[in-house]
Amino acid sequence: MKTFKEQKWMILVYGIILFAIGLVDLILSIVDLGSAIKVVSYCIAGGLFIIGLLHIIANLIKDTKSFFRGALVLGCIAIALGVVFVVYPLMLGDFFIYFSAAFVIAISVVFLAKAFIGIRFKYKRSWIFLYFLLATVGITLSILAFVYEGHATLKQIVYITMGALAITVGVAAIVYGIKATNKKAE
Repeated sequence: MKTFKEQKWMILVYGIILFAIGLVDLILSIVDLGSAIKVVSYCIAGGLFIIGLLHIIANLIKDTKSFFRGALVLGCIAIALGVVFVVYPLMLGDFFIYFSAAFVIAISVVFLAKAFIGIRFKYKRSWIFLYFLLATVGITLSILAFVYEGHATLKQIVYITMGALAITVGVAAIVYGIKATNKKAE
């Protein structure tokens, strides 16, 4: 029975898509925020179309009782979301700020919990300090994003940050996918 962990090539594809979206986002956020919102929306739509098609094709090729059990549904949902991002590209602007801020708050809460766990289990002080610092910065930036949501400079900072984060996660996924694929080949 195949699982997602055995489908390492999908991680590689996701990493490439995320890296491309992050790179486009980062470049356009620095150059022109107005076009960045529209182009990033189209890039996300393109990525969703590719992911959706991969899942649908995989569902048609593979046995539906194994890894690709929900692939048809996932593929259709991804394509439907892609259509939404093509039809309403500017909707991404407001949604992205709220989504990013909520996501960063969630991550910051995890860092805050890690800091308190670090105190409890006597982690190194440098790690505890780093966790508190990341939590404080994340919560502060998220609150600012909610308060000053319409401000253009804040939108630009959020888009630049999310682009850099997408590039980082994309590169990590690509490296992991390549290593995992090479291990599978051995």
